[in-house]
Amino acid sequence: MKKITFILLALISGTTFAQNSSKEAADVLAVIAQPLALTTSGNLDFGTIASPEAASDVVLSPANERTMSDAMKIPGNLTTSVPTFTVTKETGLTYKIVTSKTDLELDGANDIVIKNIVTSLESDSGVTASSFTVGATIALGASQAPGNYKGEVAVTVSYE
Repeated sequence: MKKITFILLALISGTTFAQNSSKEAADVLAVIAQPLALTTSGNLDFGTIASPEAASDVVLSPANERTMSDAMKIPGNLTTSVPTFTVTKETGLTYKIVTSKTDLELDGANDIVIKNIVTSLESDSGVTASSFTVGATIALGASQAPGNYKGEVAVTVSYE
């Protein structure tokens, strides 16, 4: 009987002092990414264009190639340009590109609509490139009023 009491006492005491909690720790880590920075050089310049008889589009590709009807070309005036945007970012991170625009305006005349803004990149999402160019299409009205038209194409980049 003493043996049974001793065994029961040992079991009860063992359970009383058994571990009832456990503690572990994990490291806390953070990476602070370099802020995205975007700079630009150059303008989206479609050059000098003859007023069309019918509504027409003029395309300026990101590779600075202008496409329009022959009737709108002015011989000897082929100067065009596209802007280059340069991105400074954290190595290994990707970003996306969003473009916006204001149509070209001239006081007292019909606006010229900017459309189909495109970049030299295959995609505007998941981008790792450090620079890219931008092109667009402008839609001229029939007998578009002469003058110097001005608008804006804006580019925004953000981490994905």
